Amino acid sequence: MPGKRARKSAQPSPARAPAEPEVECALQIRRIGDKLNFRQKILNLISKFFHSGT
Repeated sequence: MPGKRARKSAQPSPARAPAEPEVECALQIRRIGDKLNFRQKILNLISKFFHSGT
């Protein structure tokens, strides 16, 4: 419509400061370890369920 104006777009949020490579690497390793730990807990639970008759 000719009478309406488009809104101004919001200001972009400031870019996150890049973390030091050592810190970023440590965070990634921690996330991987958490996922593996969770997977192992699930496998242990399933194995207890199926081997409970001994």
